[in-house]
Amino acid sequence: MSWPMLLDMSRDDCKRVLRRLELEGYSAVLSAFRAQGDLTKEKKKILLDLQNILSISTERHRAEVRRAVNDEKFATIAHNIAGSNTTSEWLIEGRRLIPLMPRLVPQTAFTVTANQVANAQAEKNAMLPMPKNTAGRDGGSFIYSYLIFPMYIEFENRNLYYIDYVVI
Repeated sequence: MSWPMLLDMSRDDCKRVLRRLELEGYSAVLSAFRAQGDLTKEKKKILLDLQNILSISTERHRAEVRRAVNDEKFATIAHNIAGSNTTSEWLIEGRRLIPLMPRLVPQTAFTVTANQVANAQAEKNAMLPMPKNTAGRDGGSFIYSYLIFPMYIEFENRNLYYIDYVVI
């Protein structure tokens, strides 16, 4: 018996595991580079070489850069290690080639009902006192009490019971 023993995996299983390792490895290197601070020419060259070696597409690369740029942990580390203003080159590197299309407002069977409920709640909220007027006597502590307003909504000849919590 030889060591290490081979697992019972098909060729397709091996390809899937290898691809996952490639993607995770690229993501880890990019995350480390982001945490180090600025995106230098040397880092760009290494990332380009890794893209070619690991078959990472340009869109995948840009998505990974956007993920790393928006990560609070990496931004904090970069700020504490390299100082402020370390994101500009990363933002340029991660920009989208084709901007996202604006999305339409979704229309569902419940859109009318949801709008009615939202309007009713907005009217109730308008009657509530301003937050600055709800402070306790000491000026800093807030005392909340909860009132439950039952609201009946009719939808397709059925009564739906909706409980609305209002903080006053």
